[in-house]
Amino acid sequence: MFLRVIDKFFYQLRQILSVIIFILIGFSCLYFIYWLVFNAKVQMPDFLNTFVWSIIDFFAMSIKNKPLYKELIPVLPIATCGIFIFLTYVANCFMVFLENNHRFFRNCVDAYKDNLARTINTELHNDFISELKRTAFMLVKIKVSVIHHTSYLTAMTDKDVDTQQMEKDVEKQIMESIDSKIVNNKGMDDKCVYFLLTNFSESKTFLSELVSRSSSLIKKQIQPKIDINFYCAVDLFNDLSEFTEKSEYLDKVLNLKIENKIAATPRTKVYFENILPSEYHFEVQGEYNLSSNPNRPKNVMIYSLRRKY
Repeated sequence: MFLRVIDKFFYQLRQILSVIIFILIGFSCLYFIYWLVFNAKVQMPDFLNTFVWSIIDFFAMSIKNKPLYKELIPVLPIATCGIFIFLTYVANCFMVFLENNHRFFRNCVDAYKDNLARTINTELHNDFISELKRTAFMLVKIKVSVIHHTSYLTAMTDKDVDTQQMEKDVEKQIMESIDSKIVNNKGMDDKCVYFLLTNFSESKTFLSELVSRSSSLIKKQIQPKIDINFYCAVDLFNDLSEFTEKSEYLDKVLNLKIENKIAATPRTKVYFENILPSEYHFEVQGEYNLSSNPNRPKNVMIYSLRRKY
């Protein structure tokens, strides 16, 4: 508020000075023209003579009652013109001085605002990083999809395949094959396998192992006319009380069916880019509506992650 008042003061002072300069230029022109007409012995109105000579007498006050005054009468108008030109020059110098100081003031204000914005942004970033560092858990969920291709031409000779049972069997094998020390908890729910981690710096090793073993187990189950893919999703959270909510959220990400990639939520991307920037690359997979209320869309950008080597 105080800075705006000073800025407004500078602006108003410049406006006043501009008017004064305009008036001084007008008087300079007036006395130059009057001097030409006066020396041409042209009769001018009395009110004009009175006005003009009152100003001339003001400047010539020190010699008004001396003989020199009468001798200088022919040149007094042009001398007064010169005085006004000099005053115009002084006023212009003051205008330049005022503009330079105004510019200096604005630069100081801009520097102050930049420093203030930088300080605020630094504090906000530090608060943001502190909040990110509170993140304590990583939830990884993986789901297997088995597709049995059938045709009416071979329907009589094709053997029946229980795709759901096959999915459960592969998922169970994946869960049992992962026995890493960094996994705090693992299990199966009705939909998929989950792993809970707290050591984020070692998550890269875990995810590589998960993908490698999942791919290996899936290859063993592949048969003619049977395709098997996996869907994997990762999210981070602060407290175990959020586990159920995060698990349901990742189920929605898995339902997007981003095949054979590790889908990552925005929070996962933000955390690793700011806290552990050397761990993963993130690639955009698309923007999806993951809202629990179909009438209230909540579009979220989903990424896939891959480790940096």
